[in-house]
Amino acid sequence: MNPLMQSIKSSCEKECNKAENTINGDRTIVIIPNVASEKPEILKCESCNTPIEKDIELLGTIRRVGVLCHCRAEELRIYDEKQEFKKRQTHVNRFRVYSLMDERFENSTFERWMHVPDKEFYYELGIRYCDNWGAMSAGNHGFMFHGATGTGKTYLSFAIANRLNQQGISALAISVPKILNLIKDSYDNHGHLGETQIMDAIYDVSLLILDDLGVEYKTGWAYEKLYTIIDTRYRSGKPLIVTTNKSIEDLRKTLTVVDTRTREDDPSERIFNRILEMCAFEEIGGGNWRQQMSLINRNAMYEKLGLPMSK
Repeated sequence: MNPLMQSIKSSCEKECNKAENTINGDRTIVIIPNVASEKPEILKCESCNTPIEKDIELLGTIRRVGVLCHCRAEELRIYDEKQEFKKRQTHVNRFRVYSLMDERFENSTFERWMHVPDKEFYYELGIRYCDNWGAMSAGNHGFMFHGATGTGKTYLSFAIANRLNQQGISALAISVPKILNLIKDSYDNHGHLGETQIMDAIYDVSLLILDDLGVEYKTGWAYEKLYTIIDTRYRSGKPLIVTTNKSIEDLRKTLTVVDTRTREDDPSERIFNRILEMCAFEEIGGGNWRQQMSLINRNAMYEKLGLPMSK
């Protein structure tokens, strides 16, 4: 090979080696000498004044390619978020008609809260939970509201859901027996929902409320489905609120029994421990909410009639 060809070959091999190093992640960069004055200016967006093109080097050749400016990138991010939200809401909205979100739910708001001394702490608790939703959601913080019948556990959980819904955050409330029946019905070809759709909604919704835990009939099948529901929330990293009329010890025993017929127990207490990990246990005490509301309504009526109020 003559000296000229040998020189050209050697130069090409050097440039190829540099390019290969660049592709493999080495800091070596192939630079093609250019006179700065001969390079056209990088174009910028008229709105945000950030570049809409950039120079890249590939195998020794400088190429100018288009890139997203800041405002366009933000538009696309918001669009993607909206599309993802619509997808999640499709699952949730289809499931909503089978939930507890009826007129009673709609009327359970903090604006309609009955302000009596022994309930003010729970009012403040619910308001602050909603106002700090970002931190609560990120930490997967939920509640286990337990206590006697009629103390306002369901009202408080529904009020939280309504306030979050007003903020554009999806919340879904359903009783445990209802959701288990929906799954069972889904096995029938005539069921309106499939089990996959139900589980998608449980996974997608920002806040899930399970009302009346512990009243469902205990079979091996129900136990496994209940564990799947709660574990799905755990794995999604999204908060869960549970209400129960049972004491903590009674609930622990109930959730340990796998099948009431065989009396088979789950020594690992999978369901109870999952709830323990996800939820702050809060006993809702004070007087009977319904009785107090009845007394307030009675007094309001008697006041309009010009009669003495109840003591």
